Amino acid sequence: MDLAAIAAELCALAPGAFTAARNERAKLLRREGKRELAQQVARLAKPTVSAWAVNALARRGAEALERVVALGAQLREAQEDLDATRLRSLAKERVQLLAEAVAAARAAADESGIAVSDAAAGEIEQTLRAAMADAHASAAVRSGLLLHALEGNGLDPVDLSGAVAVPEALDRPPAAPDEPVSAGGGHGGSGGRRADGRRPRKAADRRRTADADRQQHADRKADAERRAEEERRHADELRREERAEAEADRDDAAHALDEAQAELAGAERDAADAAARARRLTDELAGLRARIAELEDDLAAAEREGAAAERARRLASRLVERELRTVSRAQERLAGLG
Repeated sequence: MDLAAIAAELCALAPGAFTAARNERAKLLRREGKRELAQQVARLAKPTVSAWAVNALARRGAEALERVVALGAQLREAQEDLDATRLRSLAKERVQLLAEAVAAARAAADESGIAVSDAAAGEIEQTLRAAMADAHASAAVRSGLLLHALEGNGLDPVDLSGAVAVPEALDRPPAAPDEPVSAGGGHGGSGGRRADGRRPRKAADRRRTADADRQQHADRKADAERRAEEERRHADELRREERAEAEADRDDAAHALDEAQAELAGAERDAADAAARARRLTDELAGLRARIAELEDDLAAAEREGAAAERARRLASRLVERELRTVSRAQERLAGLG
């Protein structure tokens, strides 16, 4: 999955879930060894609420947004053709279409539980107006990767700096051709008209235009400085989040190490206890075997003594019988003599 696809997934999430999901995706990519892509993902900025609502319309292919984009193309064409009648007609239609598109964006946000304030709704309308006036801004709005509201004055190109998560993903329309000039060069020609048939502007018009250009330049510079400050704050926030993530990983690893060391110490104690018990049982077994051998010797001696005693008994018994017979014969002789 490339950066544009990841950005599209993240931009589709509710703004409140964006940062955690982005950091988790960057962390996963780092684990997979995709460090460059992880860094790009980690630098993705969170869309504002108004940008999220416009992105929701783009993701859904909302008819209201497509009608706004189509009307914008017609307005730009009528403006290039200096068709005042058509411009007036399209301007009336623009009011209605913008209201419908803003309502559709608020409804899409409401379905996702995201509140769109009146100020955010104003930014949605401002963004859609810019998309009508500028083809590049239109492409940004339809990309679904918008990060903040767009601003346009209908004359100058809309500044898209930092407005799209992945600018390379935009399908850029071709640049408008340069304004034609007369065959003789410059803006000369018959009747003081330019090659397009319009008269040159008066000095007052040129001064007003120059003043407007200076003001627009100042506004763009202020916007650029504001966005640069926002990017710096975002970079600082990203560094803090990465540091917090690294510290959390370190704490988790330290906790896991403590648990492993405690388990190792417990296992070592159990092993030592088992070894001591084995030694004790071995000693007891050796003692029992020695006692058995001793008792076997005593039993053998007792059996020998018993056998000797039995032989002595039988011998004594025979002697007693013999002496009884001797006594009996003596008594018989005495009786014969008496």
